[in-house]
Amino acid sequence: MTIKLFTIPYSGSSAAIYLKWRTLLPANIEVVPLEFPGRGKRFGSKLCDSMESLIDDLVQHLGSQLQGSPYALYGHSLGGLAAYELSVRLLESGQALPEHVFFSGCNPPHLRYGEEQLHKLPDELFLQEILKLGGTAQELVNHSELMRVFLPIIKADYRIYELYAGNGRRVKLPVDCTVMVGTDDPLMPAENGIEWEQYISGSMKIKNLPGGHFFIHDRQDDVIAAIQDALAVHK
Repeated sequence: MTIKLFTIPYSGSSAAIYLKWRTLLPANIEVVPLEFPGRGKRFGSKLCDSMESLIDDLVQHLGSQLQGSPYALYGHSLGGLAAYELSVRLLESGQALPEHVFFSGCNPPHLRYGEEQLHKLPDELFLQEILKLGGTAQELVNHSELMRVFLPIIKADYRIYELYAGNGRRVKLPVDCTVMVGTDDPLMPAENGIEWEQYISGSMKIKNLPGGHFFIHDRQDDVIAAIQDALAVHK
């Protein structure tokens, strides 16, 4: 049986980061990258400025591609929080829930990785801060044209996270989940993974992977193996 795997990007990235997964995962797992407004094929559309507006957008685009198929969600960092809030929105509106949710490199809503409002910093200081995390920030520093295009996107995503409060809710999702943790992730201490138990009433598995916040790239083979293992029931 085929299952659709809807993937949600992290701050500043696009659906393109998941395209390679289509060749790495077996044919019964159909990778469907969800694109945030303002990037990729949706470049030029208005950026979301809050978690609520982002979920409004994701609900619309998810619904147009479900077609009654079983599905799972994978989100990394900001994408993980979006996967949770998307699932809550679907639960509360009585829509079909995912078979499995992957929370990757993502603290649960009640645990923050800093109270700074980085999105309010001048561009140069903002870049200095995100450079500490790795990822693609260095490319922005080295290419002024890239910076002009992508810096507003990254700042908008940081704004979503930094203003997101989770509404103080701890809605338990009746779904199975896998929490993926980078053992050297400065944004998500390994011990935070178990805290997702407060948001899940289904089964939960924690997968610790060597690496920092971007283990999604550095340990791609391990991430793919964990996805296959979790979705093996759909073979």
